[in-house]
Amino acid sequence: MAFGVDGIHKLAWLLVLAGLLNGCARDSKPVQFYRLNADVGITTLVVANSEGPPLVGLGPIRIPEYLDRPQMVVAVTDNQYQLSEDHRWAERLDQNIALALLKSLPGQLGTDRIIRYPWPQRQALDYQVSIDILEFNVDAKGQSRLVAQWTVKRKDKPALDRRSSYQSPASMTDYNVMVKAQSQCLAKLGAEIAKTIRQDRDSALNP
Repeated sequence: MAFGVDGIHKLAWLLVLAGLLNGCARDSKPVQFYRLNADVGITTLVVANSEGPPLVGLGPIRIPEYLDRPQMVVAVTDNQYQLSEDHRWAERLDQNIALALLKSLPGQLGTDRIIRYPWPQRQALDYQVSIDILEFNVDAKGQSRLVAQWTVKRKDKPALDRRSSYQSPASMTDYNVMVKAQSQCLAKLGAEIAKTIRQDRDSALNP
């Protein structure tokens, strides 16, 4: 079968394109997905009182826009961030944080009466915990950092406003280590929230 000059050129381009596509297929890696947990190193407590367990509302939980994406974020410098296309959160990060805390807080508060935002408008709560995540990523020094502004609203009492900062050794290349370190930071935040509610509850029951 004879090919003209144009036919030879087209065939050459098709072969090049096929080679590129084949190379991309060989070099492509499957995307890895991750979830946080907030019960790393947490001790489950049994809390009993005559007044019955409190009803706690968790949320809203807000995250900054630079974290509101599926890709995991690592700081290259203090002002530069790198997104990983191959390593992603398995669900929205704010939802993951909420579910992780919803799983860990009952054991620390001694009650399963914890509901997640949003709840019915007329729902009467003993406590409401709202959280603003200000920073939550691995920094340029390989440390996982979590900075959060959070508020515990109490029924018939002034709200308790807190600002917390945690860090844990991580890695800038091993994403399993990153997620474990970030989970440790989130667990510390959950433990501080639970301690604040327990102390307030104890002071109300034992004035």
